[in-house]
Amino acid sequence: MNDTPSPSPSHRTVLITGAGTGIGAALALRLAHAGWTVIIAGRRPEKLEEVAANIRAAGGTVTVVVGDVTMSADVARMVAAAGPSLDLLVHSAGQGHCLTIDELDEQEFRETLNVATVGAFLTAKLALPKLRAGQSGAGHIIQIASLASGGTWNREVGYGTAKGAQAKFALHLTSQMEVDAAAGGRRIHVHAVCPGTVDTPFWDRVPNRPIDRANALTGDEVAWMTEAIINDPAATWETLSAIKPRAEIVIKPHAPFERWSNVIAVAHESHP
Repeated sequence: MNDTPSPSPSHRTVLITGAGTGIGAALALRLAHAGWTVIIAGRRPEKLEEVAANIRAAGGTVTVVVGDVTMSADVARMVAAAGPSLDLLVHSAGQGHCLTIDELDEQEFRETLNVATVGAFLTAKLALPKLRAGQSGAGHIIQIASLASGGTWNREVGYGTAKGAQAKFALHLTSQMEVDAAAGGRRIHVHAVCPGTVDTPFWDRVPNRPIDRANALTGDEVAWMTEAIINDPAATWETLSAIKPRAEIVIKPHAPFERWSNVIAVAHESHP
């Protein structure tokens, strides 16, 4: 089993979906600053290029791939940009709403499920050969899910269902990666990061639910926790709570997934 200490991040490659804005963009900037070779993917080229320009201005290495995580050919191009091997996959792409079942139409429901769950499946499936081929210590797969994955609020009937399935997908994948590692394969750690309300452009597309931006997480705070988990895959909500960047952040086990330490919730203290 290849679980040796990781070398310098300058020799490691990450693919981040949904990286044009929000959490994905913040994580791309963080990891590039730490020396990772970064591949950023998403559907809006202008947003991706803005992130790429910031990375390059700071001396980082970045490749932009425009594509849709629900399309296997697009995902194949994202993975191909990594070269012969990959060390980290972050599925941060997502879309959502605050609608009841009466307000939610079939197309929106299908699209929300597809981005969260089909996207999680395709990116992991197509990235796994390169993740398994990597020699730079352990590999990682991170699913950026949501606090909604464990909730039952009636206006998250589609979004919460999609994010719940994404978190569950991470758990099934965890089980297989543990079996593979025990058989001598590369150790690939899998986590689901489940943030509460985050001040990102996501809310500009959900006008029926205004948020209190002063009492929300920032995209960089979720990126901070994600980076901390990558640096220490054994980190727990307790150890992360001890080093959180500000007092108002609450890091906790995520109901109803409390029995799995690799599903971790993070929210502002004002979040219900």
